[in-house]
Amino acid sequence: MRLNAKLLATAVFFVCQSAMAAPSDDDINDKFTKLNGTIDSINGELNSQRATLSGIKSEIENSNLKLQRQVLDELKSVQRQNQYVYDAILAERESLGGKMIKPLRNYNLQTPDGKMILGQKEYVYVKEANATIDARIDTGASQSSISASDVVEFERNGKKWMRFNIVHNDRTISVEAPYVKQTRLRQSSIEGYSYRSVVKLNIKIGDYSTEAEFNLIDRTQMQFALLIGRNLLTDIAVVDVARNNVQKRADKDGLLLLSIDDYVDNKKKGIDVNQKYDELQKENSGGQIATLSKDKAQSLGTNPDKALPSVRDKIETENGSKPAIKKDPVKKTTEEKSKDVKKKKELTEKEKAALELSKNSKKSRS
Repeated sequence: MRLNAKLLATAVFFVCQSAMAAPSDDDINDKFTKLNGTIDSINGELNSQRATLSGIKSEIENSNLKLQRQVLDELKSVQRQNQYVYDAILAERESLGGKMIKPLRNYNLQTPDGKMILGQKEYVYVKEANATIDARIDTGASQSSISASDVVEFERNGKKWMRFNIVHNDRTISVEAPYVKQTRLRQSSIEGYSYRSVVKLNIKIGDYSTEAEFNLIDRTQMQFALLIGRNLLTDIAVVDVARNNVQKRADKDGLLLLSIDDYVDNKKKGIDVNQKYDELQKENSGGQIATLSKDKAQSLGTNPDKALPSVRDKIETENGSKPAIKKDPVKKTTEEKSKDVKKKKELTEKEKAALELSKNSKKSRS
């Protein structure tokens, strides 16, 4: 800075000297040339100083970020160690019959300030689809989106709704959701903008439930049918890309849609993650043909193995007694019916004989 002041004073001196003297035109031009050169050198030095200062500033900011990350990592490590020690003490105390207050927060699932920890993919339950979808967590996306094909607009209770299909894992799920707005997004792959409908869906991640807006886009050929963006992550969660499915699955027995790679791998191994779900849906579905008993007198339901007679006979067999043949007391065999008819006929003949006797006695009296 002292050098700059000296150069500036020299420039002012030259200007004053040129103003006081009455030199020729050549001298004036030479002095202006020298003055311009001096000014250019001053500007060059100022620019170099600015570059040096900006470099120092960026180095300080980077060092601060590194320091913050190191402090945060060390803090997380200490918290996990403390939790491990506390869990060990808790287990030992409970084994001895004592009681201790269990910690309310699991630092593998939550940060110290209460935010959820999410991996690069998470199980997300979507109420309108009644399915859990393995979703990609993308901090680079400003909005969340869900796979939608065959989108149809309709009206319900005077309001605009959208009906669409989620086609994934060789399944088609029909979804209906209220319309919110139409958004305009800039596409990196194409020039200009694309317009997408936005709907409101109820979702659940772990123990956290919320209502959020989702863009409708055909993700049939994409790895994940659901993408979670910053509109759902801000002030709620932090993302650890080194982990997957950190939060527990909210609907364990429901339908699960995996990413395309995971679905293909399971299919090659002969694993069907939705086998129990499909069996339960088949049993609970209506309109099936009921199984009849051998005498076609009783309906055994859609599954004869679970019908009451089979269950009853199984219980009696396990108890050591032979299942008794239980007859319907209302129904009678043909022999019993013929005996009843004969009895009725016999009664009518006796009644006839009694009438004849009464008539003969009346005649004799007369």
